[in-house]
Amino acid sequence: MVDVNSPSPQPERRNTPLRSVLGALLVAGTTIMVLGLSACSGRRYEPSLATRPYPVQLDQDQVIDIQMFRDGGNLIVTNASPQSFIDFDVWVNRRYMLHIDRLNAGETRTFWFGDFFDMWGESPVAGGFFRTEAPTPIVLVQIQIGEDTPLLGAISVPEEDRF
Repeated sequence: MVDVNSPSPQPERRNTPLRSVLGALLVAGTTIMVLGLSACSGRRYEPSLATRPYPVQLDQDQVIDIQMFRDGGNLIVTNASPQSFIDFDVWVNRRYMLHIDRLNAGETRTFWFGDFFDMWGESPVAGGFFRTEAPTPIVLVQIQIGEDTPLLGAISVPEEDRF
């Protein structure tokens, strides 16, 4: 007589080498994907890199012939003026700041836009393939060469897709 209420015997499952390898690959792949996506989020928050607030008390005096434009996640700065600048701050959109040690007359330098920070330690969305947000547009660029001197405006060249 067969008891219908008793559980049927389960076949013994053996852990095959192929199953172990596939499981390890699945775990490793998922971990790499999660870490990779979080690393490429485009915006960083680093309180230790916070800058001072934008100097709202300073007016902009003039526009000088320094051109700034984006190339992906980079900010390309070209000093087309006959003047060199030493130890100055670049302000983008009246929020993000980067200190630059020197920019000689006629020199072109490239900076990663993610190296700019605001007073809370947040950086703009620099861009790139894996970003999760739209890149921060560069609308207003100003140079601060002293604590009490008026700001100098720079020429911000918009990206082609903004026209």
